[in-house]
Amino acid sequence: MFLARVAAVALALVALAVPTSRAQQLPDLVGDPERGRVVFLTLGGCVSCHGWPGDGKTGLDMRSPTGANLRESELDKTLLTEVISCGRPATQMPYHDRAAYRDARCYGLLAADFAPDTAPNRGKLLREQDIANVVAFLQAKVVGRAGPPTFEECIDIFANPAAAACKNLK
Repeated sequence: MFLARVAAVALALVALAVPTSRAQQLPDLVGDPERGRVVFLTLGGCVSCHGWPGDGKTGLDMRSPTGANLRESELDKTLLTEVISCGRPATQMPYHDRAAYRDARCYGLLAADFAPDTAPNRGKLLREQDIANVVAFLQAKVVGRAGPPTFEECIDIFANPAAAACKNLK
C-alpha cells in the first residue's frame, strides 16, 4: 500500500514536470469540417504532401515530399492538433502555428534548441480556428478510411462531380 502511494506521488510529480502540449493549451475550439476542407485543399497546403484523400500519394504535386497516410492515422483530436500546430521536428512535416517554437508550447522546445539546419520547417501559418477546422475535416472525412480512395469520396471532398481529380476513379 505504501509503495502504491509513493508510485502515485512520483507519477504526479513527473506529470507536472512535463510541459503542456500546444494542443492542451489551445481552448477547446470546435472545428468546422467544411471550412477545414477548404483549408486542407487550398490555404494550408496540406494537399501538396498528403494528397486530396489524405493517403500520402494520390494527386500529389511530384515536387512535394510524400506525407503521412492520414487515412491510416490513429491520432486523436489532441494529437492531430499538436502535429498540425507544431509539425514534427526532424521530419518534413511543417508547423502551422504562428508562435511555434517562440515559446515552449511545442514539445517544450524553442527555436534556439535546434542545431543549425535542423529547426522544424515552417508551413503556411494558420489561425488557431483554422487548425481546429482542419482537424474536424480530417476526423469527419479522412482518418479511419480503409482502402484506396473512391469516386464517391472524391466527389464528397471536392463537392464537384466534374472534378478533374475524380475522373480516374470512375
